[in-house]
Amino acid sequence: MAVKFLAIRIRTLTVALICLLAFTAQALAAMTFIYPDDKSWVVRSDHFIIKLNTVDVTGVRVNVNNVPGDLLEVGTPEYRKAFRDMLILQPLWDPGKNQVVVEAFKGEERVETATAEIFYFVGNDYALIPPEYKPISLHTPEREKVCVHCHNMSAAATAGVEKESPCFTCHRKVLTARYVHGPTGTYSCAYCHTGTGRMKYAVTRRGGALCYDCHTDRGTVFKGFKYPHGPVAAGMCEYCHDPHGSFYAMQLRGSVNDICLSCHESVRKGIHIVRTATGEGHILSGRPDPSKPGSGREMSCVSCHDPHGGDVRYYFQSKAEDRMALCQLCHNK
Repeated sequence: MAVKFLAIRIRTLTVALICLLAFTAQALAAMTFIYPDDKSWVVRSDHFIIKLNTVDVTGVRVNVNNVPGDLLEVGTPEYRKAFRDMLILQPLWDPGKNQVVVEAFKGEERVETATAEIFYFVGNDYALIPPEYKPISLHTPEREKVCVHCHNMSAAATAGVEKESPCFTCHRKVLTARYVHGPTGTYSCAYCHTGTGRMKYAVTRRGGALCYDCHTDRGTVFKGFKYPHGPVAAGMCEYCHDPHGSFYAMQLRGSVNDICLSCHESVRKGIHIVRTATGEGHILSGRPDPSKPGSGREMSCVSCHDPHGGDVRYYFQSKAEDRMALCQLCHNK
């Protein structure tokens, strides 16, 4: 009886071991979301990276918010030589929640499906990001292990030229802006991105605490204002300015009026300052700025107000409390 019991025990352990090995093989073969990860949020629509963990897959289809993508061939010798078992895409995320479904095919047979939920945040108030989503960085030891076979993951403080910048390989999109920030244009990424450890290349300081390291003259002026504008007083430079680059002058995140009126909504909805003969308020755009003749600048909020602050209330460009002095900058007759 003891021998028979032992034989049954061995068969049971063998079956269990086979099941465990099969489960392990399946787990190893499962696709891995490298960046972004499930239930994470991002502020750029730049990369979507998946590790297939198998050489048997011949095609992959990525569906975002029920919109199916094309079937991508990933099984050719040329693809495998260049990308191994990695799939690297530039996504077009929708603002807000993105439900991602990735289907892997072997020939015409769908062999695996993986899902993830990505939140693409467009804006400046990070408090609006739902709490169930976590921030994510590609530059963690675990994720860099996947990339280091093909990429140099160590950035020098000042690269100087494109070919010496390992950052440029993946982050070249930041240089497509019309107005590029100085450190970005000289590939000096690690001047600001100095974080180490699990958040490698993170910015260890934000806003004015970092910006005034270089913009010391502006910092001195702003700190001397009797009436600093709220975001300036709080050191929230990034609320209005993109630290890498923008299609708007001064690396603004949008047009002057769009940025100003995103907070000062009442100005957009009501009659501003005066009621003209047409019954409307003072114009805010659509004409050359008479306060800067010949500049080619269009009239906007900054025609009358200094966006950073001043020594008089309402940050008048005239720098005088008397409102008529402001009017006379343009209406001098």
